[in-house]
Amino acid sequence: MKNYILLSLLFITVCGYAQNISRQGLNELIDDNNLPGIQIAYTANGKTSLYQAGLNRPNGDKKLTSHDLFRAGSLGKCVFAYAVLRLYDRGLIDLDKSLLNYIDNYNRFDNNDQRYRKITARMVLSHTSGLAEFSEMNEGKVKLLFEPGITFSYSGEGVWFLQKVVEHILNKPFEDIMQQEVFIPLGMNSSTYVQTNQMDSLSLGTISKDMAGMYPNAAFSLLTTAHDYNIFLQALLAGKGFKPATRQLMFTRQSDAQWAGHDSTAADTHIDWGLGIGLQQNEKGDAIWHWGSTDDFYSFFMAYPKKGQSFVFFTRGNRALKVTDQLVDMFMGKQTTWAMKWLHLGYDEPQTMAVLFDELRKHGTAKAPALFDVLKKRGYTFSERDLVNYGMSLTMQKHYAKAIAVLKQATKWYPENPVALGSLAATYEGAGYNKAALADYKLASGIDKENSSFINHIKSLEAGFTPADLKVFEGTFAQNGKPISFTFKATGSKLMLTQSWDGGVLEFFRTGELEFYNDEPGFSLKFTKDANGNIDKAFMNDIPVEWVKVKQGK
Repeated sequence: MKNYILLSLLFITVCGYAQNISRQGLNELIDDNNLPGIQIAYTANGKTSLYQAGLNRPNGDKKLTSHDLFRAGSLGKCVFAYAVLRLYDRGLIDLDKSLLNYIDNYNRFDNNDQRYRKITARMVLSHTSGLAEFSEMNEGKVKLLFEPGITFSYSGEGVWFLQKVVEHILNKPFEDIMQQEVFIPLGMNSSTYVQTNQMDSLSLGTISKDMAGMYPNAAFSLLTTAHDYNIFLQALLAGKGFKPATRQLMFTRQSDAQWAGHDSTAADTHIDWGLGIGLQQNEKGDAIWHWGSTDDFYSFFMAYPKKGQSFVFFTRGNRALKVTDQLVDMFMGKQTTWAMKWLHLGYDEPQTMAVLFDELRKHGTAKAPALFDVLKKRGYTFSERDLVNYGMSLTMQKHYAKAIAVLKQATKWYPENPVALGSLAATYEGAGYNKAALADYKLASGIDKENSSFINHIKSLEAGFTPADLKVFEGTFAQNGKPISFTFKATGSKLMLTQSWDGGVLEFFRTGELEFYNDEPGFSLKFTKDANGNIDKAFMNDIPVEWVKVKQGK
């Protein structure tokens, strides 16, 4: 059932004020972008309004409320930065002193490399520490990408290191520190960095046992609501809880945010970094901002300090931040949201896409080819990346006819783009048009000959496997001596893998007698049989680690 049928939109007005936001506009935005629901808080002229729309989780049946918690991801970094600056005001931490002077050593660093001793709190909060992200390790130690302090590279690892230093300085657990420094003083009664058994695990998911040692984590484990987070934003804008000079320091450029290893874009001249927050300059003035992403939870805030205006939203979905430009325009007035162009997570041409959504709704899919021509003649610019992303979002919703119309246009305008051709092929395949899918996969593979996804889809379609063939692969597979497992279940023509440690699900399609493939993140899966011809083991990505099928009753 479509989101707009189930949709419930609740306007809660604080201080007797409600922004004139269209119910239909939010409903359509959710449907256009395949979002289960969205939670929003907005403040202007000292008055706050809250908005909720949709459901509290993908494929759920509960309406989203203002009290439902979201994983805030990196928005937790900003809250932690505020706490650090409060400690700075009290002389408990020096922003320019080596952090290793406080704790002497850190087991995630290479103690033989003296460069780590140059890292300061200012570098961590402005992302100039040189520390790589969590997954980038070298023999169990965090990599240094460059000499600390010389350029910008976003690092949650650095924030976690600073967290450990603060815990050591205060000799308190992290959650206690954040409650005492931020949540209790500001009245953020629904915020925490610790997930408890009393929380809705169906909505939030569970914490992986393998990841438990990284929780609570200033970089990504904040749980909050739009209402609570907006309280924090308003406190920042008002300078509540820290000295005026410190507030100004937080909002002052510490780095030009020229991200090391990333290509330069026009957005670079509009984005800088303060202490724990992004800074943006556009036609509306100077703003602070940040985004959050963890699992399929996404969030974003923007605030204008001189106006006291703040906006924050929380949602879910793998392309969820593409709604940001539309939402910012809807609540804060039409403008260029350079932050999204800097992140490369929004639409390249957000205004064009908003018009396209409206026109397709008004005139229907059958008129799509003519609509594209009309809009182009009117001067609207289309990006091939935007069309492919929108087409695949429609495919995920199983709106196959509309997806095919959009992706056909993408391949017409960009015939040499293998991604557009492959996306159209994937949509045909999802709709059951296997002959058309095979033809377009072959065209895409002819352009991008090394693309393993295209090659494996061609193998699968040419083999002609049926859903009934997948039942023999069902079951639970575990590593000997470890409390982790995979469970496989046949769903249609796909084999679905569920991970025991976090509930994560991967979709595999069959490419050979015992071989399977996953498009995202591109995993291969192989099974073996025992002497009796029964499936007994599974192997991921050609790694020689056995996942042994668990016998029923064990």
